[in-house]
Amino acid sequence: SAARGGVRGQKLIDAAPPTVKVSPGSKFSVVIEPRVDSGREFLRRFLSENEDWVRNLLQTKGAVLLRGFDVPTAKEFNNVLPMQLGSDTKKGLLFDIIYKTIIASVFTLFRDLGNIDPGRRMDMGAGGRIQVLAPPSDCIQGPHQESLTLATRLSQRYIAFHCETQPQERGETAIFDTHAAYEELDDDLRQLLKTHYWNFRDVNGKPTSDLIPCVVAHDDQQKPCIQVYAFGEMGETAAEVAREVLGRDNLRPDPYLYGVTSFTLRNKERGKEREMTMNERRRLMKALYKSSELCAWRKNDILLLDNVSVAHGRMDGRGPRRINFCGICDYLFDINKYPAVRDDDDAGVEAAARA
Repeated sequence: SAARGGVRGQKLIDAAPPTVKVSPGSKFSVVIEPRVDSGREFLRRFLSENEDWVRNLLQTKGAVLLRGFDVPTAKEFNNVLPMQLGSDTKKGLLFDIIYKTIIASVFTLFRDLGNIDPGRRMDMGAGGRIQVLAPPSDCIQGPHQESLTLATRLSQRYIAFHCETQPQERGETAIFDTHAAYEELDDDLRQLLKTHYWNFRDVNGKPTSDLIPCVVAHDDQQKPCIQVYAFGEMGETAAEVAREVLGRDNLRPDPYLYGVTSFTLRNKERGKEREMTMNERRRLMKALYKSSELCAWRKNDILLLDNVSVAHGRMDGRGPRRINFCGICDYLFDINKYPAVRDDDDAGVEAAARA
């Protein structure tokens, strides 16, 4: 949605620090570029000194692309990126170090168990928390929030991508405005998502540990935001719809399951489970792809995403693309603590957007 963020978003842009300029992306994202020559330390200092402004901009706009800064390697990416971003739950340096070690250990332990793409690997030399993502191919990832099948999302309230080597052809990352997608839905599908949880099943057909709400009210003006994890069965639907909406005939679903094969919907009040029909799946994916933009990578780019209001997915491409990934933590994050969307929330958010 071009108008995402409304007046509040524009006020934040107008209040940008004088050392950078902020401009709109192709749809809902914003781009931050330096107004001055920026050495290696510039971005680290900028993020440290302006973390509350960056966090508020990220929560309002959903996606912030840092472009034109000198961040050539994964090690530099790790050095400039804060463990947290304007969080009220900072625990101190010792806790950060311990937590970083735990996150690295968890990803390393489970990377070959289907929960993480085998093409992805840890870059331990970059500080232990940086993952190097798989190169592009004809396979695409469906829209998803990172680690969505866990209510805590491994504490990844925000996530960041870094382009160390740009692809020869395409190789974009698709980003999805899940609030705009919610507004695209018909009333029946909105009602379905508001009243149900995702109940995912793992590679052995067993339910995963956490029920995940299909839609939550976001921190920014309580905007309804779809929560989605389009792998397995839903990944096939995503690839089909992406071919139609984006006009790319060669797209195939990612063969990796990321720990999930299928799902049911569980009613929040009655606990009754039902399948999501193919028609409902297609309409959901169509709304998401209509509310997406493609981030075309340039070397040194850093893309910050709100891991509640924005989903993402790797697109097709060719060449030796190297994209690094990292989570930015909120140690107390739990998606089930977010408010449910009420019927009157829709009207309230629409009125706020018009204000």
